[in-house]
Amino acid sequence: MNIKNITIGIFTLLLAGGISSCSKFLEEPVDNRTLITTLPDMEKTLNTLLPYSDHHFTDIMSDDYIFRDLSGHIVASAAEAILPIFEFSITRESISESQFLISGFNPVTAFRRYYYRIINSYLLIDKANAYVPKNEEEVARKNVIIGKALATKAYCYYMLTNLFAKQYNASTAASDKSVPFIEAYNGDAIVPYSQASVAKVYESIEADLLKALSLLNDTEPQNAMFTMSKDATLALLTRVYLDKKNWDEVIKYSNQLLSSRTAVLNVKQLRGSITDYAEYSNQYFNPANASNILMGNNTYQLIAYFWSGMYPYPALQFMRTNNADPQNNYIIQTSALFSDYVPQKFGKFFNTSTRNFNLPLLTVDEVYFNRAEANIEKNNGINQSAINDLSVLIDNQNFTSAEATRKKGLLAGLTTRATALDMLLTVKRIRFSSEGMRWFDMRRHNIPVEHVGRSGTYSIDGTKPEAYVIKLPLEEITRNTGIE
Repeated sequence: MNIKNITIGIFTLLLAGGISSCSKFLEEPVDNRTLITTLPDMEKTLNTLLPYSDHHFTDIMSDDYIFRDLSGHIVASAAEAILPIFEFSITRESISESQFLISGFNPVTAFRRYYYRIINSYLLIDKANAYVPKNEEEVARKNVIIGKALATKAYCYYMLTNLFAKQYNASTAASDKSVPFIEAYNGDAIVPYSQASVAKVYESIEADLLKALSLLNDTEPQNAMFTMSKDATLALLTRVYLDKKNWDEVIKYSNQLLSSRTAVLNVKQLRGSITDYAEYSNQYFNPANASNILMGNNTYQLIAYFWSGMYPYPALQFMRTNNADPQNNYIIQTSALFSDYVPQKFGKFFNTSTRNFNLPLLTVDEVYFNRAEANIEKNNGINQSAINDLSVLIDNQNFTSAEATRKKGLLAGLTTRATALDMLLTVKRIRFSSEGMRWFDMRRHNIPVEHVGRSGTYSIDGTKPEAYVIKLPLEEITRNTGIE
């Protein structure tokens, strides 16, 4: 394999010079004098490395959105910044950060934030390994720090390779190029790193998560959804093994997680009992919901892509076709003159003081879906375990009672892989609409999509895995003349 180098700017948490060359990796200034020497220092640093919900821009690439070029109603500058995502320009060419929203709703910001967390996870692991515990209690705390840093690094590499590389395919993963791969901490501001294969990145992810499992505590003392807990590690493993088509491992780690927590989000109850949009949104994304395993802050104005002419009309049509919007209130129509739709779940964003809040990164619901999908794939059709999991998920969506009964009645007859997966992906698309999940299912299953943009029609026909790959940011590849 032809290994190429790529230069990534890195900002460290230790005393270092030259921050102007790499300060773009920061969302907020970091005290450059900080020294990480004690266990409390390390535990505090872990909190700063919690991943953000930086992948949600992929919703605009999915089959859930359309573009409405409503003159006088949309913000032209915002539309120009979002259209390269919607029209799949980011899969055809490397694009400069200057062409995107500065608030962060783009692949360049995602790329940089993930690498910021990776390099500083390595730093934290080095600091923890160098620390000499004074007693058994400190040994345990040190192990947890290392475990969470490993899991954080694994999560970030997982997201990077699933944004900027081909979907994992065992027959080509060793030769498919993935993202620049960091193998150890380096405190220099600008460092060249080689692109690894998809196989190597997945090997690293898997090894880090399995090591983390051996180090993490079974439970967290508080705020478990805001740390890379053992449950988060188990949930991520089910994703990793789903990509690798290791069905037995998906089922194994799903069973481990679901043996201790089974609550999914009861969307039906929320939609039926709350009429105020902002309150519904607040309760839907409430970190205290038992279904939330890991939450990530979004520091961009998510509502901006509605101002830019991007609307979930296909998602709305899909829900209504499946009798999943009986109250006709999945969306908020923000104008009496135009059919511009905003999902009700994002009602909280209308208040300018709450445009930054936490969105789920990993949920119990997803683990149920992953286990059901693994069972369907392993059985080449539905089996009783998948029927049980899908029944739980169907009961908690906003289907009419008749539709929920009808769908559950169909499950036993889904004896082929195609029909069973179609049902699973239907329910999953409804459950996670506009939550950054759909694009990754489309990648994994080669689902085609067609978008009508401002200047033409843009499509991915599902026959080429590379069509789902986002090009590396222009600023990164131009630092290395060896990148083709």
